[in-house]
Amino acid sequence: MINILLDLKDFIVYDVFKKPLPEPPDFTLKHNFVLHKEKNGGSWMESKKYPGLIASGDSPEELREALLDSILTYFDVPRAYAKRLPDTLTLNLPNGKTILPPRPRPALFEIKVAIE
Repeated sequence: MINILLDLKDFIVYDVFKKPLPEPPDFTLKHNFVLHKEKNGGSWMESKKYPGLIASGDSPEELREALLDSILTYFDVPRAYAKRLPDTLTLNLPNGKTILPPRPRPALFEIKVAIE
């Protein structure tokens, strides 16, 4: 519920009232990580360059999503900016498998706001 309220607040502030988005920190989605396999089938990754930048998941797709969230959190990307950032993170695994971002889903509804 709190996420819905925060999304609504960001929509009103940045989309309706056109307040400029906070400046994002200088960061990139290109990093080298070490992959660790768990006995139960899950896995986790840690950054070689940035201590504490880790992510875990039960599937490669879940790991990719957790990794994107971890990168944005680690570099303190403002929520309003992160929500508008296109998901371009590609996860290249050591076995040669590539996990791409999910295809964008069609919008179920569209909100148009007119200010008179």
